[in-house]
Amino acid sequence: MQIFKQLVEISLRKREPQDIDYSVEAVAILFMAIVYLRYDAFNAIESLSNPFLYSVVSMAGELAFLYLIFASRDKTNRLVQTLTVLFGVSVLIVAVGRLMTLTVILQLAIPMLFIWSIYLSVFILRKALECSAIVSLLLTFGYTFFGLFVVVMLFPEFEAQMLIELDNIKAAMEAAQLQAELEAKAK
Repeated sequence: MQIFKQLVEISLRKREPQDIDYSVEAVAILFMAIVYLRYDAFNAIESLSNPFLYSVVSMAGELAFLYLIFASRDKTNRLVQTLTVLFGVSVLIVAVGRLMTLTVILQLAIPMLFIWSIYLSVFILRKALECSAIVSLLLTFGYTFFGLFVVVMLFPEFEAQMLIELDNIKAAMEAAQLQAELEAKAK
């Protein structure tokens, strides 16, 4: 419970990321939580053939990327705390985002929550690696894209399945637009 409180305080910027308790168990639990949340998101995409495997591999890729970055900067002693904070904040952001979907008014703030999530990741990596905000921003996007890159490299069908889903979304948007135009003409 103490780590949860620390994560909330870090998310609200009332604490620094290095203030989190050192806990390998917390990293493991939060890693599994993110794998589940990513699986849940991938599972909503009907064209994906193996959403659980894709979620595990993408998270393993992110973890490997972060390890390599920390090792290259001789900061591996900070890795557990940083992973705890990055994973924990991600879980909190997703939980808050899901709660926000319950009302239309709060749904309008979801883009701000997404921006806050990126900001927090940049802030956390900047503190942990003692680097500039630009480097931290690039690393934030880098570890996310690397995780997806690993999935695409190991499972080439993932890219095709995602393209199918994008085509489905495009077709649905065009159908909705056509429906709106027809309704407007009918009035």
